[in-house]
Amino acid sequence: MRNWLYSLLFITSCNFVFSQNCDSVSLENISNPGPYNYEVILESDGMRNGPNYYGATLYYPTDSDGPFASLVLVPGYVSPEYTVSLWGPFLASHGIIVMTIGTNSLTDLPQDRAIALLDAIQTLQEENNRENSPVYQNIDLDKFSVGGHSMGGGGAQIAATLNTDLKSVISLTPWIQPWLVNSDYLNHSVPLLIISGENDSTASPDEHANVHYQYTPNSTPKALYEVQNGSHSVGNYPTSANNYMGKIVLAWLSNFLIGDECYYPLLLETPEFASEYVNNLESFNLIEENFIDISFYPNPVVDILTIKSDYVHQVSYEVINSLGQQLLDGYIAQGIYEIDLSSLKSGMYYIIIKENIFKFLKN
Repeated sequence: MRNWLYSLLFITSCNFVFSQNCDSVSLENISNPGPYNYEVILESDGMRNGPNYYGATLYYPTDSDGPFASLVLVPGYVSPEYTVSLWGPFLASHGIIVMTIGTNSLTDLPQDRAIALLDAIQTLQEENNRENSPVYQNIDLDKFSVGGHSMGGGGAQIAATLNTDLKSVISLTPWIQPWLVNSDYLNHSVPLLIISGENDSTASPDEHANVHYQYTPNSTPKALYEVQNGSHSVGNYPTSANNYMGKIVLAWLSNFLIGDECYYPLLLETPEFASEYVNNLESFNLIEENFIDISFYPNPVVDILTIKSDYVHQVSYEVINSLGQQLLDGYIAQGIYEIDLSSLKSGMYYIIIKENIFKFLKN
């Protein structure tokens, strides 16, 4: 008898549904603003004033249950904090805390901005423990992401090399001193989304975004979304590319920061208004490794067993009896499949789909 028959703790005798239903998740259904209201916390409200940045604004959802994942954003060269501020209301309205920060000097280099981002994470950690804070004990201390624009986007990349516990990096039209960028300098494992503009004359994609993507290890989940006719400021606005900027960033954060795998398939397809979109996400088999949703019916079954699967990639199945003998086998992927069981006698059987074992009764 097969070893996995001893794993019957995974079995019930009813219809099986794992994780949430992903049917309603699509880029088209992502709205601006999102479903939640938000409020703002300033340093004048008692929030920590970090020594490695200048000024901060924290945007948080007010009518959603936490604890919340968080993103810290820093602006680019000679740019004040408010230039990345529109991401705060947008993402907070979708259930993500956003903290935007300024820099001690408008000319701070990407390395300085990396330190500023990590200092801001310390502020979020302390804000979670500040009893008078509206987000007291409501920040998920295991789910931090960093991002930024231009030199801030480069700084976010560098921050990931300094703190590999980060869940994701959002690098908006990034800029790092070209003579520094190589595979050692950008060696990190934090999932990376790069946004670039096709017509960016400040940080041209060929000299910056594309190079950053190339030198980030292939063992790191990464994607590059180049916006058609986009300028250097395209990443500052979630409304860019007819709102697809916000949609892609939210899908990335939902999957890698929050851990909602329903958003993974959205990241595989080329978004609208892309002059280029490249990624290595399929090589990680994220859907297959993090099972989303599978169901079958009816149970008991007469002749035809119907399986509904959300696997993106093809997976095998086999039907066995109580002795562990294989009776039927085949393959399924995403969609609805019918398996003809008319050749089986009445009794109890098992269907194995990857590592999952389900029991059903044949009438």
